[in-house]
Amino acid sequence: MAEREQQVEQLAGLGLNRYEAAVYLSLLGRQGFTPAQAAARSGVPRQRIYDVLASLSARGLCIERHVEGQRVFYAAEPAAALPALLDARRRQFEGEQERLHSQAALLVAALTPAFAAGSDVADPLDYIDVLLDRRRVSERAVALAQGAERDICVCFKRPLIGGAEENFAEVREPLGRGVRYRAIYERAMLDDPELLAWARQFTAWGQEARVAERLPIKLNLFDARVALLSLQDPLTGAASLTALCVTHPGFAQMMAVAFEGLWARGEPLGR
Repeated sequence: MAEREQQVEQLAGLGLNRYEAAVYLSLLGRQGFTPAQAAARSGVPRQRIYDVLASLSARGLCIERHVEGQRVFYAAEPAAALPALLDARRRQFEGEQERLHSQAALLVAALTPAFAAGSDVADPLDYIDVLLDRRRVSERAVALAQGAERDICVCFKRPLIGGAEENFAEVREPLGRGVRYRAIYERAMLDDPELLAWARQFTAWGQEARVAERLPIKLNLFDARVALLSLQDPLTGAASLTALCVTHPGFAQMMAVAFEGLWARGEPLGR
């Protein structure tokens, strides 16, 4: 039964419905069935058997003959019938693809004017991207670091958004290209031996690092052009999945002024 059910599914994949597949498989087992016999052998309702046999005949999967005044149906040889069925399926698919291509072309022509009109309307917040997922925040930080050309400034505090792999990638690649990379670490996070080891590895690669008693916010600043701020709940201090990526020169320059003030008050990271 399992093998037969699998064969029904495979025939259905070639374009037959389940009744047609079941009747064809039944016809293979004997040389000649009347409609009533085919219905009983295949389990197809008798009121449907004539339509099913007619469809199989039209597709070349069975042959109808009259024997002693009765209609008798014989299965066509699979080696001839199934390739023909596959070819019909291919032509049907190609026709559907052609129809979809034509439909897509018509839609392009119809929708392009609406898009062009909408492109003339400036979104007042199109320079702010809100990220609500930790993975997206980490991916954006790495991508911005890899695109930085001059300098990166970071205020680094807990909770961490990404793991070791993301943080190492964010630091190592731009330093390898000669980008100046400065980081201010909140002192409490360096009480963690693992995070302290990270910081020492980063400075070994060329990162400039200082320590502050407390940082007001997590900040990544790229070329004084793009600011990525990871936000926490201001009441509980719990980690938040919300981050803002702001591509605005004035805002980024203001963040740069704030960073320089924190940098000037920070202490060098001890060896």
